[in-house]
Amino acid sequence: MRRMLALVLTLVLLLAACARTEQAGPAPEKPAATPAETAAGDTGAAELARAVADSQPDLAGLSPFTGDELIDYLSAVCGVERAWWTEGAVYTASGVNAREIIVLRLSRAEDAEYVTAALEEHRQARLGDFWGYAPEQAALLEDGVVAILGEYAALLVCDDPDGAAEVLETRLDSQAGRAPVPEKETFAPFDPPNEHDMTLYDTSAILAAWESGEEDGLSEKDAAILARCRALFAEHLTEGMTDFEKELALHDALVHLGDYDETVYEDGVGRPDNTNPYGLLVGGYGICMAYAVSFQLLMDLAGVECITVVGASSSSTSDHAWNMVRLEGEWYCVDCTWDDPIGGENVSPGLWNEIHHEYFNVTSEDMRESDHQWDYANVPEADAVRFRWNGTGRLPR
Repeated sequence: MRRMLALVLTLVLLLAACARTEQAGPAPEKPAATPAETAAGDTGAAELARAVADSQPDLAGLSPFTGDELIDYLSAVCGVERAWWTEGAVYTASGVNAREIIVLRLSRAEDAEYVTAALEEHRQARLGDFWGYAPEQAALLEDGVVAILGEYAALLVCDDPDGAAEVLETRLDSQAGRAPVPEKETFAPFDPPNEHDMTLYDTSAILAAWESGEEDGLSEKDAAILARCRALFAEHLTEGMTDFEKELALHDALVHLGDYDETVYEDGVGRPDNTNPYGLLVGGYGICMAYAVSFQLLMDLAGVECITVVGASSSSTSDHAWNMVRLEGEWYCVDCTWDDPIGGENVSPGLWNEIHHEYFNVTSEDMRESDHQWDYANVPEADAVRFRWNGTGRLPR
């Protein structure tokens, strides 16, 4: 749901509401565990895992799993279903030794979500096994990473996991006929909490009325929403504004207008309409879904390309929603909810700019580092910075 600034309060908002919640649709169903096309003995993943093992002194001499033993370990121990990978390799130790290398070639890009979640859960389970009585081994697991490298997923638990990832990247880049692999990305797994109904509010009637000028068929709520949008446009937009200038003006107007519905922490539900534009634009209150859908509506009316992301926060324990805008062909992330923290209004103008633009036009990596999770494989990656808030004015960097 929203981000509580330590500057303002010290509450930890890990309640069962939208405390930094996301607009989430139904959770993707896991694919059925049907046999993959490629036999487990294929060499691509095995060669990559062996290259990692050979590059690290702490892994020298470890033997890989093969055949049915490999399949059984990945399925029964790691929770990675056979349908999700076409090639696999596992180097793991026995006894009081946490070191482990797993490399899997994914069956499909969309399987990355399930594989990374399973590998991360496996890493956490092993951490629990070693915690307390073997602190050095537990530390290896704490530093271990689950990485997506091109069409491969990997679990790297060794003395130098970053070096291990570099070995994988180098080998993948050098393989004939395979495109260079982007830099290693280590993502917190996305496991939709689905604690709340995150269905998007249908704004199609409002958009149609805006285009046609005919408002007779609108419901009372939609008519009130459209009237507020017209007022915001009249107050904050001027002729000749660029898409960036429109976006910034309407973002600031929304943050000024609305307040987070703190009553959601009392009963997990909060006030009526706190998930839709009527609550936020007309009533002046809402939770993350209201902020995201209201911003989406304002962008749609302004002609700025925008999407709403349904994801999670707090390590996938809280539903959350935010937006992405496309400016001159480049994607940027915008979290209006977290740009409007509780207690953030009573600050100096300079600090207001810092607080209320912390999540304005940021990158996907910024979002991951600030504890946002989402369906990484099916949401555009935002890596541009040209239209990020520069802290001094309304011009892009």
